[in-house]
Amino acid sequence: MDKSEKLQILEDLISFRTVNDNEHLVTSYLHDLLANHGIPSKYVQYAEGRDNLVAEFDTGNPGPVLGFSGHADVVHEGALSTWTTPPFEPSVRDNRLYGRGTSDMKGGTAGLTIAFIELIEAHQIKKGKLRLYVTMGEEVGELGSKLLADDGLVDDLDAVVIGEPSGVSKERLDDYVDSGGAKFPSKLAAQLHQVSHDNGAAEQHFIFYAHKGWLMYKVTAHGKAAHSSMPKMGVNAIDMLINYYLKEKQFYQTIKASDPVLGETVYAPTIIQGGKQINSIPDKATLQVKIRTIPEFDNQTIINKLHEMITELNQRPGYNLSIEIASKRPVINHPGSKIIDIAQAAGKHHLHESLDLPTIGVSLGTDASEYTRVNPKMDVVVLGPGNTTSHQHDEYVDLNTYFNMIDTYQEIGSQYLK
Repeated sequence: MDKSEKLQILEDLISFRTVNDNEHLVTSYLHDLLANHGIPSKYVQYAEGRDNLVAEFDTGNPGPVLGFSGHADVVHEGALSTWTTPPFEPSVRDNRLYGRGTSDMKGGTAGLTIAFIELIEAHQIKKGKLRLYVTMGEEVGELGSKLLADDGLVDDLDAVVIGEPSGVSKERLDDYVDSGGAKFPSKLAAQLHQVSHDNGAAEQHFIFYAHKGWLMYKVTAHGKAAHSSMPKMGVNAIDMLINYYLKEKQFYQTIKASDPVLGETVYAPTIIQGGKQINSIPDKATLQVKIRTIPEFDNQTIINKLHEMITELNQRPGYNLSIEIASKRPVINHPGSKIIDIAQAAGKHHLHESLDLPTIGVSLGTDASEYTRVNPKMDVVVLGPGNTTSHQHDEYVDLNTYFNMIDTYQEIGSQYLK
C-alpha cells in the first residue's frame, strides 16, 4: 500500500463514532479490507453491533505464535466546543491527523492491520503463526479481550504486540517524566529531560513492558427521600456518601507500598452524583473510582478493605451503602525478552528517535491484563504511534510516526517469525 491508502484507512476508522459501542462499524470495515487482500477473518460477537475480529496466517511450519492486538472503541469526545475541528471528521494539520481515536488507538489498530496484510503479501513470515485481534469494549473494562481469553483464543500466544499509544511529544516530555504516570530510573529521567530540548524527532516513544492493574468500582449510598423543608424526615444519601468518601480517601493515603517497575498505587475518584431536585432530600448518591494497582498491594487486599469500610459504616443508624467492583491484574514482563529486543532494533531502524524505545512500566491498562490472565507466560510489548493527547480534545497522531510505526510492526513480525 502507498501512504495515501494507509492514511485513508485511518481516516475511515476515525469517522466511525465507536464511543464504547458500535464497534462492528470498525470490525466490518477491517473484515472487508482483509477480504480484499484475500485474507479471511471471523467475528467473535459480544452483543448486537459489538464484536471482536480475529484473523490468522499460519505458515504450516513449527514456530512461535505472535499476536497483533488493537481495539476498536474510543472514549467520549467531551464538549464539542473544545475541539478545533469536529472529532469524528478527521483533519490533517501540520503533518498531524486530528480526531477522536487517532492516538488511542485507531492509529495503532490501523497500523497493525496494515502491517499484518503487508507481511502476508510480502511472504515475510517463515514459521509459526501471526494472528490479528481487533477488540471491542477495551476502554470500559476490556470486555472484548475477556471474551477472547475465555474462548481460548489467546492460549497459544508466545508474544503479543499491543498498539496502544506509547509516545510523548517533545513539548510534553518534561511534564510526562514528572507526572507519575510512568516509573523512570533516574538515569533515564535525566536523558529524557535532555531529549526534550534536542533537535531530533518530534516525539519520543517507549516500549511499555509492564503496566498496573486496576480496580473500577461504584459505591452507592441508599437514603430516604423527604421534603427539603423537613430534612430530618429523610436520610440524606449525600451525607452518607461523603462520610464514606472521606474514610476511603484516608485509607488510600496510608498505602506506602511501591513496585520497583510500576511505582505506587494511584487513586482517582472520577464521578460523584447525588440528588435530582433542589427541594428534595436525595435518596441516592454514587461515587465512582478507578485505582491503578501494583502486586505489592494487590487488588484483593484493596477489595477486602473496601468491603470492611462499607460494613463498618453500615453499622451506623440509617446507613445503607453498597459497592460494585470490577478488577484487572497488573502485567509485568521481563524487559530483556526476545520480542523486546526485536522491537527495539526495529524502532531504531524505522522511528529515528532520540532514544531507541526505552522500556518502562506505566499506570495505564491494556487488553494484556485479560490475555495474561489465561496465558501468563506470554511476552507483551505495548507500542503504538499515539501520544499523550489520548482522551483529550484535539487528539492527534503524528503522521510520520504513524507510517514509520507500520514499518516497525512489519520488522517485528518478520524477525520474530523468520
